[in-house]
This record gives sequence, C-alpha cells and structure tokens, in this order.
Amino acid sequence: MMYDLVTSVSVSCLGKNVIIDPTSDEEAWQDGGLMVSYMPARKEITQLTLTGEWTDGKITNAVELCMDACSKLCEILRERLKDPASLASE
Repeated sequence: MMYDLVTSVSVSCLGKNVIIDPTSDEEAWQDGGLMVSYMPARKEITQLTLTGEWTDGKITNAVELCMDACSKLCEILRERLKDPASLASE
C-alpha cells in the first residue's frame, strides 16, 4: 500500500553553517552530513542518515530544515503529478 510520496533532502554542516542541497565540493569539506527521507502527509521520517560531528542543537535544526524542504518538494511533486498537461509539455 502506498501511504504518501517520499521526498529526501540532504544538508552539510560546514563550521557554524548548515547548507541545504550541498554541492560535491561543499560535501568534500563538510564537518558532517545529514540526509532525511520524509512523508509529509504522515509527518513521518522514513530514513535518517547522519555522518560526522554535530551538536545536539544543530542536528535538531538540520532535521527541521530537511523536513520543511521535503514538504515543499512534495507539494511540487503532487502538483506535477496532478497536472498531466505539465508532463506532456516537456
């Protein structure tokens, strides 16, 4: 059974900064990485992968950032899937 669309977002920790959707260069210099897969309609994290060094507060903020970005991505996906004309025009 399909419960919801799953979207994923990754962030990198570079010093005091958290960068969403990092480039490969940014990933090469990161202190830590976080990837979250999320089902927004169910408010459920389906996968969380954490690497490197993080403080507790920074992990919490990064997870919230990922969940917010996943929710926005899911809205875009839903709209694209509902509108067959948008798929045919590409």
